[in-house]
Amino acid sequence: MTQLQSGQRIDVPPRSGATIRFDGQDAARVALAAISPDGRVTAFAEVSAGEWFLSAFEEAGERYDIVAYITDDRHGGFVNSAYPAKVEIAGTAYDFPAPVQQLAAVILGEVYLKDGKRRLKVSNEGFTFGIDAYLRAKQLSSITIPHRNRPSPLPGGGPSPNERNRPNPTPGSALASGSGVIVGPDLVVTNAHVIEGGSTFQLGRTRSTLTPITVDEGHDLALLQGSVTGTPLPIRLPNPLWLGESIMASGYPLMDVLGADLKVTMGNVSGLTGKSGDVSRFQFTAPIASGSSGGAIIDEYGNLVGITSASLAHESMRERGSISENVNFGIRASLVFEMAAAAGMPLPSIASLNNGSRRDAVDRLRHAVISIIVIA
Repeated sequence: MTQLQSGQRIDVPPRSGATIRFDGQDAARVALAAISPDGRVTAFAEVSAGEWFLSAFEEAGERYDIVAYITDDRHGGFVNSAYPAKVEIAGTAYDFPAPVQQLAAVILGEVYLKDGKRRLKVSNEGFTFGIDAYLRAKQLSSITIPHRNRPSPLPGGGPSPNERNRPNPTPGSALASGSGVIVGPDLVVTNAHVIEGGSTFQLGRTRSTLTPITVDEGHDLALLQGSVTGTPLPIRLPNPLWLGESIMASGYPLMDVLGADLKVTMGNVSGLTGKSGDVSRFQFTAPIASGSSGGAIIDEYGNLVGITSASLAHESMRERGSISENVNFGIRASLVFEMAAAAGMPLPSIASLNNGSRRDAVDRLRHAVISIIVIA
């Protein structure tokens, strides 16, 4: 087995084909296609889960990219977790290099003719936002991608009060998506309304199962347990929030539109209570959207101060002749601590961080905030 390197070129014998196999955890979510600059698309044939076959390199034209992509990227996930990837050409086996970045579509190689001979140039570049981003970059947005699973946009765990009115889904189908925060070893907190109506819950990044431990509908919190890789965020206790304090909100909003990478927004604490003076919540101004629910709200150093819960409903305010902008609500992180204690779980850390840059704080979010897929 030969390990290929990015930029390496290999000769392709005439009338030879290729078998490409992914052996990682998410191999079944990846498909392959050959896409030419003029928009010609040649689908690889699926041999088995994770294994794809092209009968002859000539079949796809003179010049094209071989692209591997997550077929259901509207539900999150990256091709990275499908690696290792191997290709066999004319009896010779090679290992493709794994992407360094988190990518939902990867150009495995560029096939071209030179001096009458066909060659494959190994690539390792791709797109975090998936095959749609590849098509936009190549100005090929009107073509159809094979094997693509195009589910309806996820209603998804977002902050609107109307998100509880979900349609009756087919059992086993994706019902919603939301966000969660790692607060302890294999322990995740999210909103109760994110997992409402679901039968199975999966970590968006790896599709590993998350099991609910306890649900507090009154405070809109839920604790889940599962195999989760990351670094828990410390909870800021006992220092209270102060009015006007700068915060960052993070989560996975509108994954069907914005992609499956983490989003972070800036704002401040705009009110110390929730609706009708609810002291378990506070108001903040950092923009959020559907799917942000359950995400982390942190202070300037990366301490967890709240869990994103909801936005003031714009439609109902307009009906009253009012306008609302960036009036959002978070659940105080102290309740997460109390909930873990009541459930008999290891207590989240309260060793507050008191220094570091904004970049450091965002890096902590990258290792602590996850996406959650809710299955009917």
